Amino acid sequence: MARKVLLLTLVGLIAKGIILFSNRAPLAVEGDPTVAAPQSCAQPKGKAVQACRELEQRILAATVRIELQSWKVADDESGYDIDYKVSHATIKDSRYLVTHNHYSIPLAIRPQDGEPEVYVAVTLSDSSGETLFKGSISDFELAWEDPETLILAYKGEDLFQDKGMVSAEFSDWSTVPLKAGMEVAQVDWDGATTRVDWTTVQEVNVEDGVPRLVLADGVTLGASGGGIFWHGIHIANNWLLVQHYGELGALTDTMTKVALNSAPVTSGPSQALTTG
Repeated sequence: MARKVLLLTLVGLIAKGIILFSNRAPLAVEGDPTVAAPQSCAQPKGKAVQACRELEQRILAATVRIELQSWKVADDESGYDIDYKVSHATIKDSRYLVTHNHYSIPLAIRPQDGEPEVYVAVTLSDSSGETLFKGSISDFELAWEDPETLILAYKGEDLFQDKGMVSAEFSDWSTVPLKAGMEVAQVDWDGATTRVDWTTVQEVNVEDGVPRLVLADGVTLGASGGGIFWHGIHIANNWLLVQHYGELGALTDTMTKVALNSAPVTSGPSQALTTG
């Protein structure tokens, strides 16, 4: 039997779509209010090609790359231990970042008792790697935390609005007609450039543990926290890479588990803070 290896820790750390339900009118593709986004972008043809590319660009315009570098005094006090991580996040309301929460380095915004003092520098970049922000993690605060989702709030206002970035629209899992075979857009990257992959849902599980999907596509380490979009609406974030190996040790298949949004994630973060 094949054995499964689950892996996707924080390594290296929208468009509006169409027809959510029958009582929602189709949302137009940016640039042409008369053209609705196509139902499928995996292999688009004709006019759908441009519509899908525009949808991808809107998703990328709401996606940022997070680079965290930390310094703490070594245990023997001989110098500093330095750690570097990369992940991705989705912009919400111009100043919030929705990402995963399995950070492997200490964050000043989430201190633990007895944790050593650590300085964490954060760099935010767009999909091509152009720097949008450089500063300290102390410039952010924790707005909400779910088992596999974190919302970071910039302490200032409108961090991204004047940088050509946009905010995504979010839905929680209970408002989306989830089913195997549905097509979604998945944020991934190649180690330098962030992109959008179109893939399908293989499995839906909202009753056992973290509400989640299993997607047919794998991702590159560092894509953790990147958004999953249905018709341009953010519904989940990259959580675990699932790798299947055969009896001889050869990699036979890869998939991704993604954590679905809860209602507090999709509500206003200030409301989430109040209700949490």
